[in-house]
Amino acid sequence: MTGIYTTSRYLLLIILLGLAGISCTQKDSNLVPTYIHVDSFAVTTSASLPADVAYTHQINSVWAYYNNNPIGVFDLPANIPVITNGNSTGVLTLRPGISVAGLNNFLATYPFYTSDTSTLVSQPGKTIQYLPKTTYYSSTKFNFISKFEPSTGTRFKLVDGTVPITINSDRNGLITLTAPTDTLSEDSSSVQFSIPLGKDAYIEFDYKCTVPFAVGLRASLASIYTKYYLAGIYPSDHWQKFYLSVKDFEAQYQATTYNMYIKTVLPTGETSGTVLIDNIQLVYFD
Repeated sequence: MTGIYTTSRYLLLIILLGLAGISCTQKDSNLVPTYIHVDSFAVTTSASLPADVAYTHQINSVWAYYNNNPIGVFDLPANIPVITNGNSTGVLTLRPGISVAGLNNFLATYPFYTSDTSTLVSQPGKTIQYLPKTTYYSSTKFNFISKFEPSTGTRFKLVDGTVPITINSDRNGLITLTAPTDTLSEDSSSVQFSIPLGKDAYIEFDYKCTVPFAVGLRASLASIYTKYYLAGIYPSDHWQKFYLSVKDFEAQYQATTYNMYIKTVLPTGETSGTVLIDNIQLVYFD
């Protein structure tokens, strides 16, 4: 089950145990944590997955467990306190977490990323540097909405405005807005796709932009169409990964097929703006 927490992320157990240790007249070594310092996760490739999978990521939190008991949820980089029974050996499990729809107060373990499990030899009072590894589960399914390769084209079509998505020299999707005439671009994926009912499903993509843009879905059932924008994305001067959960939309607007929509409008007062997007893939379990 995917866990979701808000900004209060640290378990009271650690605090209470720490306070108990301070109050003791004689220091109890059992209450002195071993600290695990984690800067980031390494996402590795998998030979069991399609060759087109994009392994870019934006893992920004870690969910920690010791011998299957929860320690807490921490922003990365993190110092994770692990309280053990003196100098002992146990199993440390670290699960990668992401911001759902770019919201930092809406964190979740990503259901498609594997956990990192290792044997921890405790060293109370010491800090151990550790680089956990993860990859997609081998059972993960992918639908590549667009890789923006010249051989396949953008796989998007303009539905409103005057500026379609093109492919730049770096093989990214590119939208260029220029005042006063070319200020709107709304594009739909030309290839429809299905989303499994009641299963975890996300649309992942990489982006970099100087103006905001929005992403959404259109559900198609016979002659009935429902279009809804699910998330707005702020400008970023560097490449980031976006994870858009589509499970709830699919549950509310059950349809035979779906299209992804991308829309951007040049803000008032701006004379130009760009949106770069790449590696759009639907990730799901059957």
